[in-house]
Amino acid sequence: MKAVMSGQKIPLIHRFLSSWNIFRAFQKGIFGNAESAVNFHKQLSEIIRTYLRVETEEARILEVGCGQTAIQTALFKADGADVTGIDIEIPTYKMNLKTFILVTRTNGVERAIKSLLRHILFDRKFFSDLSLKYGKVIPFEQIDIRKMDAASLSFPDNFFDLVYSVWAFEHIDNVPAAIMEVNRVLKQSGIAWIGIHLFPSLSGGHHLDWIYPDKSPSNKVSPWDHLLDNRYPVNIYLNKLRLEQYREIFHEYIDVFDEKLTYEGDKLLTPEREKILQNKGYTREDLLSREVIFLCRRKR
Repeated sequence: MKAVMSGQKIPLIHRFLSSWNIFRAFQKGIFGNAESAVNFHKQLSEIIRTYLRVETEEARILEVGCGQTAIQTALFKADGADVTGIDIEIPTYKMNLKTFILVTRTNGVERAIKSLLRHILFDRKFFSDLSLKYGKVIPFEQIDIRKMDAASLSFPDNFFDLVYSVWAFEHIDNVPAAIMEVNRVLKQSGIAWIGIHLFPSLSGGHHLDWIYPDKSPSNKVSPWDHLLDNRYPVNIYLNKLRLEQYREIFHEYIDVFDEKLTYEGDKLLTPEREKILQNKGYTREDLLSREVIFLCRRKR
């Protein structure tokens, strides 16, 4: 699993604009939205009750790609679950000189500065709002976060009741190895819930101008720019896998029992644009599918 900023040759101006867009997204509440985080956590908790038929505090849980602030991992900890979060980046829900130096050495000075600014400008209020919305103190000081490659998990076989991942697998360079590892550490009675933001989709290039294309389409970045001229590259590693490639990988290495798709961009996919993109090898399903969620059990 590659770091978010691993070896991308991004012009300085685009790196600055990407950082500015992230800052604006926090300001607007697109990122760091406590209500959205709590609502999504309720969905994950419902998966435990529906498929595992146990209460959350009885489950052993792994989050693959927990992010620097590890929000869902922390919420599960507040529920009393035995939960671990892993990521290739250093967690920065707590920021001090030691953490800043560690992030600089591991993920680069640019990432360290961004994390420090986010922590100073937004994290305190967000964490406070999160506790208020959830009605519980969120025990960040107690959560188990480990720097670990998803393709090489240091956990025993048959270990977790729930393995979940939210928009992290598109950043993993060795997806087959990661899925084999998820299958290995999953209990026979367990569930894996993997949500993937699909690269060929309108928002799949991760440019924040297109984060909600049906609600607020960009008037600056042309639709599907990341598949065409890529004039506005973002400083993020993406493996660029398509839906059918994910399907092949998942069905080979784990037992997929359900698949859910969400769509976007239908009104913006003109016949002319669709023809150009089809000539590049993208199907209509590729272009309109925003997210795929695979629900899986361990393959024997």
